[in-house]
Amino acid sequence: MTNSTATTLPSQVKKTQSRSERSERKMRSVNAALRAEQAQDAKQSQDANGSMNTQSNAFADNKNVMWVLLSGAMALTFVVMLFLPDTGMGGGLISTYAAMLWCGFFGASLWRYRAANGWAGFAYGSVVGLIIQFISQII
Repeated sequence: MTNSTATTLPSQVKKTQSRSERSERKMRSVNAALRAEQAQDAKQSQDANGSMNTQSNAFADNKNVMWVLLSGAMALTFVVMLFLPDTGMGGGLISTYAAMLWCGFFGASLWRYRAANGWAGFAYGSVVGLIIQFISQII
């Protein structure tokens, strides 16, 4: 019986030691996964910078000429409608708002494209839209 008392039963082993070993292994695996993810992100950003095949964020890109063209086309549409007869845009308060709004959008996108303050461009564009609407009422 002396042999059986010398060996410890599995239920008598301290579980805190095995828990700490498990938590250490878990932390190592989590850290390894984080390092692998960071390495993959670094590789992707390096590939994107090297090959210039990145997807640009059109809203954050100030030098995207597409917004200038789109807002200019809409502003031009409403300005032309102010001068054409029987378009429903000649008189009324809605025509003033439309001209000011779309000319303001065009001014804001143009100013941001030129690396200036977009709010100032919106204000200048809105004033130009208001003046164009007044001129359309006179003509």
